[in-house]
Amino acid sequence: MEENYILSVTGLQTVEGSEDKIELKTMASYVSRNGSRYITYKEYDAQNPEKKYRTTIKIDPNHVVTVMKAGSESHNLILEKGQRHKCEYITSFGVLSLGVYTEYVQVDLDEHGGELVVRYIIDIQSELASKNELHLKLEEANQNVHSESDS
Repeated sequence: MEENYILSVTGLQTVEGSEDKIELKTMASYVSRNGSRYITYKEYDAQNPEKKYRTTIKIDPNHVVTVMKAGSESHNLILEKGQRHKCEYITSFGVLSLGVYTEYVQVDLDEHGGELVVRYIIDIQSELASKNELHLKLEEANQNVHSESDS
């Protein structure tokens, strides 16, 4: 897959009132198939560069977002507004069963890119584990280059 888009990812996680924010800017592929949109990119663990992940985010026409992470640790999160889904998070320590309740989904994507915002809550055995927000911004890489050279 051709990585022809610039993807900015901001993740915010709140656990017991303490916030943790991650930001990532990387190249990504972005395709549309059978009415769904797919964003795929590679991630590396800053503290352990040998850990590599391939993340694919699928956005269905009805705004169900599935985050599929494959690599050293893997999981599939199904994010559907107003719904709670169970997912298994596979780690080097074993399998962790999580509940994921999605509060908010905003999809503003077209063939040129756009934005995706999702807010969701993770629970472990029905106990609140964290509140999360995921914000993706996708821009055509060549569009970004042209706008800088035109300035």
